[in-house]
Amino acid sequence: MSGPRVIVLKFGGSVLAGEPSLGDVVHEIYRWRRTGHQVVAVVSAFYGTTDRILAHAQALCPGADRETVAAMVSLGECESAAALGAVLDRAGLPATVLMPGAIGLHADGPADDACPVGLNTDLVRRALDRVGVVVIPGFVGHGDAGQPVVLGRGGSDLTALYLAAQLNARCRLVKDVDALYEHDPKKPGPPPRRFMTANFDDELKLDAKAIQPKAVRFAKSLNLAFELTNINGVEPTIISAEPTELDGHPVTRRPLRVALLGFGAVGAGVYHHLTRLAPDVEVTAVALRDPAKPRDVQVPPDIVTTDPVAAASSGVDIVVEVIGGTTVAGDAVEAALRSGAHVVTANKALLAQRWESLHALAAEKGVALLGSASVGGGVPMLEALDARPGRSVKMVRGVLNGTTNFVLGQIALGVSPDEAVRDAQARGYAEADPSGDIDGHDAANKLCVIARTLGVALRTGEVERDHFTEENLSAARLRGGEGSVVRQIGTLDLTGDGPRASVRLVALDPADPLFDVPGERNAMTAEWDDGLVTSVRGRGAGRWPTSESVMADVLDLLRRTAPRIARAEEVRHAR
Repeated sequence: MSGPRVIVLKFGGSVLAGEPSLGDVVHEIYRWRRTGHQVVAVVSAFYGTTDRILAHAQALCPGADRETVAAMVSLGECESAAALGAVLDRAGLPATVLMPGAIGLHADGPADDACPVGLNTDLVRRALDRVGVVVIPGFVGHGDAGQPVVLGRGGSDLTALYLAAQLNARCRLVKDVDALYEHDPKKPGPPPRRFMTANFDDELKLDAKAIQPKAVRFAKSLNLAFELTNINGVEPTIISAEPTELDGHPVTRRPLRVALLGFGAVGAGVYHHLTRLAPDVEVTAVALRDPAKPRDVQVPPDIVTTDPVAAASSGVDIVVEVIGGTTVAGDAVEAALRSGAHVVTANKALLAQRWESLHALAAEKGVALLGSASVGGGVPMLEALDARPGRSVKMVRGVLNGTTNFVLGQIALGVSPDEAVRDAQARGYAEADPSGDIDGHDAANKLCVIARTLGVALRTGEVERDHFTEENLSAARLRGGEGSVVRQIGTLDLTGDGPRASVRLVALDPADPLFDVPGERNAMTAEWDDGLVTSVRGRGAGRWPTSESVMADVLDLLRRTAPRIARAEEVRHAR
């Protein structure tokens, strides 16, 4: 059986404008994680950092030796890699930051223009198998004596291509343009033509060096094809040994109009992300209950409304619903679909209750109804259930409610249940009324959405639930052995004539794959008809994990609606 697909994503300084841009990078990594890829993220230093450090080195010691300067310059990539690791953790994506020395990224040559020649691929693969995402500083390696060396300006491109070659992985260089062009499309003058494919030699002849020439020559030496595009890119340029093909000129489009319904913890996070998608996205309406309430994220008053149904039917392209509940939210989602808007929702209760009618309406209107964030927060659980075409899932088990998991963890530490709930509320994991989480109703709704995703009808009332009482907690503890932990486990069993579903307080021993799921994290295992058991895990509660999953659906809609480059009447080859 072949292993997981691996993609190397390189993020250059043109993308990493500063710490706020790290959220955009997380979106791109999450995009590939939820399609089942393992991701190696290679990062440059934040824009301008390398020049700043070089100037600092010159000020400290004019004419400093190459190795000293290389040691200083390498800090820029290490900083951005560590910062990306922190933001990935905030968004709920498990990741490991690996420094070049730790993975044996050995390079030969001058300290300021070395070439990579060695890598501990087993260590990188083990990290990928363990967490799914590895972040590695680009541009930096180590020499024979262990000293830092760098791979020349633009050397993160070379790092990415070298890693892809060693790992037998797909490689995509993520830049600030959607493809390779004859010249910079942002400069005034006649618009340049776009490269659908670019031969290695033709790319090297371009005046504007979008890719480090040394990296292109390395790829050519191995006949290693790779891609170039931007974040959320749809049609990358393929650089390879194949003939060059030029296509039409850049195509512009109006921004997609988005209405955001709900502005709690998740809604504020979604709004933060949406505003960074300009000019591709314009938020034209934000529906919230109390416009006068102080908030840490400010919204222009002219787009604020207290009428979510009106906002949903205002002629926008996409409606994002994070209100919760089923009455007002249901009316708003139905109004959005009837008006011809795509809908993205995190509302598991609404989907569990009105799955058939809302999906039928979406199909009738030719629009999408997406709800990845309804199950798992930042963990791509629903996508994991569709990861093996031709195979069917027979059993699902999961820690499906991060709030309850956090509360149970605090109780295990000796905190009272009431205090644990208040702590969860203070951290943004729990609502003002946490009863739906604690009593298993939320997890039951998620099981219904999981079942529907698998093509099985299941109602929330058909899910058996343990109430969250001291008596049931004590009984669960007594059923467990020494070293066990109590978790709220949702189970969907499809091995019989009909679905059987439950949400139980269960004592798990350390051998159980759901044992090591601390804090607000979620995890799910799926047993397939061929006996294989797969799992996904990550943060499942709070602003950033859930908003990341919502944004993944929004970005998916942007890719679906992105204009394709208009092909010329005759495809011409570069001379």
